[in-house]
Amino acid sequence: MNVCLGIITSPHGIKGAVKIKTFTEKPENISLYGELTSGDENYKISSVSVIGDNSVIAIISDVNSRNEAELLRNKKLYIERDKLPQLNNEDEFYQSDLINMEVRLESNELYGYVKSVCNFGSGDILEVLVISTKKNIMLSFTKETFPHINIKKRYIAINMPGFID
Repeated sequence: MNVCLGIITSPHGIKGAVKIKTFTEKPENISLYGELTSGDENYKISSVSVIGDNSVIAIISDVNSRNEAELLRNKKLYIERDKLPQLNNEDEFYQSDLINMEVRLESNELYGYVKSVCNFGSGDILEVLVISTKKNIMLSFTKETFPHINIKKRYIAINMPGFID
């Protein structure tokens, strides 16, 4: 399984640098994992400068002009899951671990499945396929809404008494 570590959002300057929105705990860590992939292409980040909470300006090997950098716009950068550090704490997980996880009500009744994890700038959002309606809903991924995650048993508890019919 591959894990998305970031997305190239735009070129930066005229020498081939790119701006990357990172999904790593520390933005600068995106350069620590070696070659990243996007489709059939491999990319090696040679240096990064942090410019915001989740953004870096990066130099990618063999990208030497703004035109070359422009061709990389919106490319997602992936790494194989087994190349990421092992997590030692039971409460730690990678966002990709949540995909296809069961979503259960506090009564333990199956409510749906996590289809994706998104972030549009104001925090993480889970896209959940609701079993009863066969429709997808987007829910803010907060401790209040999702009070318990069990990675080993592959379920996440949902607490939404005012929302669920």
